[in-house]
Amino acid sequence: MYQKFGFFEPHHIDMNRIAAHFNIWIHYENVNSMMIKHDGMYSIILNSSLSKEKQWEDFAHELCHVLKHAGNQLYMNQMFRELQEFQANQFMYHFCVPTFMLLKMDFPQLRCQAAKMIADLFKVTESFAVKRIELFEKRQAGIQFHEAWMASLSQESESANAARLKEEDELARYRRETRRPYTTANGVGKMVAAESRPAYMLRK
Repeated sequence: MYQKFGFFEPHHIDMNRIAAHFNIWIHYENVNSMMIKHDGMYSIILNSSLSKEKQWEDFAHELCHVLKHAGNQLYMNQMFRELQEFQANQFMYHFCVPTFMLLKMDFPQLRCQAAKMIADLFKVTESFAVKRIELFEKRQAGIQFHEAWMASLSQESESANAARLKEEDELARYRRETRRPYTTANGVGKMVAAESRPAYMLRK
């Protein structure tokens, strides 16, 4: 999505451009942040008492409801409402701090320094940045596990193929060693007659 907007670096990200693209009106009121839909038009109301960083985080959360969810939470059962909130939170972390941008960054060794760096670059709160680092690390660990697992399967497959080829080679060698020499029809007749002759009639 960001690449379609031409957002390739953290400083490119612009909340108002995103809202305009999706025809969303942004309002600031002294109420909890929320999304409302009226006559087919979407509005996101942001709490005017919050910091700019927290308003940006709330915007991303409410944007997920606009893009991915349907229905009025006031009339939903609790489990479905909780599912939507979980999805909106996951979307928020990845939308405010995109993974493809994190992959291009060189992080300091200390987690607290990395969190401050992310908070400053992406205009989010430090507590938000800490959580985003945790999600990023879990993703990277999952990728590394998957790659190691696939490499292990590949090695097992190669070992199985090598064993199969070895068995085929041994079978082919056995067949070559036990193959009878080619004989003429007359020779075959003599061989069959000799094999059918009683043991006491066989010549030494």
